[in-house]
Amino acid sequence: MTGIGNPNHQARNGIGILLVALLLSTGCGMASALGGRTAYNSNPNHLWNRLNETLFLRTAPDGTQYGLDEMDILYWGQTTNLLAGTSHQRALAVLDEFINTHGEKLVPDPLKMALLQRDLWALFDWVTPAFSFSRAKFAKERLELAERLAIVIRRLELTTNEIAALPDNYAESHLPDLPRGMFQTNGDWINVQANNVESLVPMHDRGFGGRSVFMVLFHDADGRKAGTNYLARLSTFRPLWVPATHSNFPNEITLNPDLPQFPTNSQWALARRMCVIDTNGNIQPTRIVESIQLRTYLHFDRFFPHDLDANPPQHFNEFRMSRDSHASLVSVAQNGKDFTSNNHFFSFGIDPFESRLRGETNVVSDFRGIVLRSCYQCHGGPGISSVNSFTRALSGALPAEATQMTEADLQREEEMSVFWKERDFEWGFLQGLWNQQN
Repeated sequence: MTGIGNPNHQARNGIGILLVALLLSTGCGMASALGGRTAYNSNPNHLWNRLNETLFLRTAPDGTQYGLDEMDILYWGQTTNLLAGTSHQRALAVLDEFINTHGEKLVPDPLKMALLQRDLWALFDWVTPAFSFSRAKFAKERLELAERLAIVIRRLELTTNEIAALPDNYAESHLPDLPRGMFQTNGDWINVQANNVESLVPMHDRGFGGRSVFMVLFHDADGRKAGTNYLARLSTFRPLWVPATHSNFPNEITLNPDLPQFPTNSQWALARRMCVIDTNGNIQPTRIVESIQLRTYLHFDRFFPHDLDANPPQHFNEFRMSRDSHASLVSVAQNGKDFTSNNHFFSFGIDPFESRLRGETNVVSDFRGIVLRSCYQCHGGPGISSVNSFTRALSGALPAEATQMTEADLQREEEMSVFWKERDFEWGFLQGLWNQQN
């Protein structure tokens, strides 16, 4: 993995660095923490708590507050918070205080440093539009925030030893509904890769900015050997797509109904692991699991069932990283409501805290759906048809042949994820700002 001092690495991100120089050449009172805002220190007025609240607390029109305990920051493409008015000035003020007082030294806890860096990195990517930065709305305000965020992110970089010491929150978990051995080498769970595609889950890579490593895992109900044999059959099955019958559209195709099927009670999972930035400016995967989405297949006889409670074809579980002292995994309640992953994928940039749709004064509740029900929106097909990493549905282009799914090498998957992130505009822009500081 290359660092910011590597000439080849700088060349790949030359566009971002050049734009930094162009933007800089054109010249482009503190928030009090409320009670209970103690994510980083028991004192709610601690600088880290005030920074966290100023940047990430969102308030709905009805006064309900969200954001400080969310898995992902609550910012969308059309959000103006932090870019306009007093929110922008408050953000600059608390970031300047952090920079001028070397606030990074106040909490010498690698996990808390990693969590704060993670959120600030996500905010930086949101602030930095990947298209026509100089013509973007609030260009001056975006640059003011980006310059400061880049400094703080750099100061929160972790050493190799600190990264290695971050908790293995999956291994430490004792949740009764969380399967064991998911990441065990040669265990019943198979870490899957696709040899003929670059990104196994491009929708998730794009939706979460490439700051995480995603792993697709398969557990055949008949055991490991049956699972590897099944993947081999899938990889050689032809044809994957056939002309659709009873269609009103010419040349419509559909998945071959004769696709091999895994047995009932088999499981597919998507695990998301945190990446951090180290002291050399490299992106480094960690052992910290941010989330695990788990699907257990009960039967395959229905597509998008109308009554999910009476006879559901799949049982969903989701586990998310908490913000406690060990980043412990917690289980999402079966009817639990929250901002779902689909908000990132299909929101069209709408910010529910700022938008007024259909004359309504509060659309936040529309964005907070039942988390586990939202899985059906993308994974509602029967059996293997619901596994988008195989069908390549939502991946931009459907494969002419079957996806070549085999057991993955974890290091390869990590390197592919980092390589994906290193090529995007935001990463080059971040490095360009770092180089301006040197």
